[in-house]
Order: sequence, then C-alpha cells, then structure tokens
Amino acid sequence: MRKGRSFPVAAALLVLLAAGWWFGSPWWTLWRMREAAQAGDAEALAAYIDFPALRASTRARLAPRLGPLGSALARPAVDALVSPAALRLALLGRSEGGGPGEVELVRTAAGEFRVERGGRDLIFRRHGLGWKLEEIRLSSAP
Repeated sequence: MRKGRSFPVAAALLVLLAAGWWFGSPWWTLWRMREAAQAGDAEALAAYIDFPALRASTRARLAPRLGPLGSALARPAVDALVSPAALRLALLGRSEGGGPGEVELVRTAAGEFRVERGGRDLIFRRHGLGWKLEEIRLSSAP
C-alpha cells in the first residue's frame, strides 16, 4: 500500500472505532455494572456511579414530598440509602418470573441515556469516555 493511501484508511478506521464506542459504550457500562453487582464487587460497581450527583438529585426529588422538614429528613435518609449495596439490589432486581429483569436503554440526549427497569429510570450521563449513574427516577404508578 502506498503512503498516500494509508492516512485515509487510518482515519476511516478511527472514525469507525469512535462511532462504535459512541453507540456501544452505554451497553458496555451496563454489562460491566451488572457483572460487578453479580460478583458483589462494591468497588467496581461504585466506579460507575457519581454518588454526589446521585445523592443530590435524590434529595431534590424527595425533599418536597416530605413537607417543611423535607430537607432535614432527606439528607440522612438519602445518604444511608444511596450506597453500592442498595444500588446492587436495584441492578439485580428480579422480574416476576424469578429471572433477571429486562432493561430498556433509551438515548435521551447526546451526553445522556436512560435505562427503564421495574418502575425506575436510571439516568446515566457521560463522564469523559465513559458513563456514570447520576439520577434515579421512580415512575409514577397509575
């Protein structure tokens, strides 16, 4: 191959790799999180979670529902509940048939995707080349 043709081929391969990572990285993140949860590896699972952002968003959603003392009550409750152990249970939740529940991944924006699972929406946002869980929204049941 001539030197003049190697640059376009390398550039095309780089573009294909970048596109593959862009579209495949959310699935990779979910797979690695589930593997860490199944193995009971809290440290590996925590690497995919932005705990300060997750706690802040959870407090912001919970405080108005608790009334005037909402902020005072929400902080310790959220700090205790938003942990690798609790999120491990959320990820390993079972479907009604006893097997692993199904998840649906939905891209909501260029730097965000949502996973719908058992009445919960797990919101992931891009962190560098990877993704981190930043928010959990509970679906309002009919």
